[in-house]
Amino acid sequence: MNNDYYIDTEDKFISFINKAKKQKAIAVDTEFLWRETYYPIIGLIQAAFSGNECYLIDTIAIKDISAFGEILTNNNIVKTLHDAKQDLQILSKACNYVTPVNIFDTRRAAGFAGLDHTISLVKLIEKLIGIVLPKNETTSDWTKRPLTEKQIQYAIDDVIYMCELRNILINKSKQNGFEHWLIDEMKMYENSDIYRKIQPDEKYLKLKGIKRLSLHQLKLTKHLAAWREIESEKRNIPKTFIFKDNILLKIVHTNPQSIQELQRSQYFPQERFRRYGTEIINVLKSAEISEENLKYIQDDFKIVINGNELQKLKQFIIVKAKEYNIAAELIATRADLVKFLEDKKTKNLENNQLLKTWRKDILVNLDL
Repeated sequence: MNNDYYIDTEDKFISFINKAKKQKAIAVDTEFLWRETYYPIIGLIQAAFSGNECYLIDTIAIKDISAFGEILTNNNIVKTLHDAKQDLQILSKACNYVTPVNIFDTRRAAGFAGLDHTISLVKLIEKLIGIVLPKNETTSDWTKRPLTEKQIQYAIDDVIYMCELRNILINKSKQNGFEHWLIDEMKMYENSDIYRKIQPDEKYLKLKGIKRLSLHQLKLTKHLAAWREIESEKRNIPKTFIFKDNILLKIVHTNPQSIQELQRSQYFPQERFRRYGTEIINVLKSAEISEENLKYIQDDFKIVINGNELQKLKQFIIVKAKEYNIAAELIATRADLVKFLEDKKTKNLENNQLLKTWRKDILVNLDL
């Protein structure tokens, strides 16, 4: 193990970035705390050039890590992560919302290597390398200093086997005839939409159940979700600390017109009422008189999917999954299939995301 592994000054960090730029592949992981803040707090970035050369970047000591974006956006360096999306989103934000390129996700790749595509890193290392790692530091507070010896070893273990894992998974995928599919799958992480900052007035589109709302309720939801987002960011607390999604939708369904009506509700805690009640009523009243056209969204939501068609499509995917010995969910989730049928119904299949990936090789022979 290299003696200069701990990076806790600006000079060491710049030196690390210069070394990293010369690598062909780097394993990356993050440790963060996300319990009581709006954004996660990165406590550590781990990076390994090989099984013998690893670096721990102390992001509590080094406040500005935006130079790491030069690594994320360098197409000549493979960045290997496990279950990559959340780590990449966190790193992207810290680096001014850059879009990472040339990503290899060992968890996703496992699905093309004849393994479970949702496998944990510990299980994957045990299965492919034969090493059993302890995971007793998973819930550690990575923002406290100094780090313990156990934390340091845990952090190192998370990346030093990644480069070897990548090589094994690529070879297994080649043996299964999925090399080109695997390469294509990894391009999903180069979609800039994954990393852009979602604006407050877009947040309501992520809520479950909005397809069942009326146009009027949808407008209230949009305003209330945007207010909650702005408020939670301003207070630096998780949005659920104000109220959860199900409470938001209950407020919208009842649409209280006064403080008294909101106070009488059984779903809104009195403590939250005292802090946010007046503002909630003001937001709802403001939404009532706002002029905005949400009809195009509502029209999209009302696309009716034939249940028999969906069942037939599910069965087709299950048959193909068995044929190729990969998980059906890796080919398409239920949401993917619903979107496919919606795009088919609206004659918009040329823009369907499934057909822009290796999955088109499977779906090309589909007869619905």
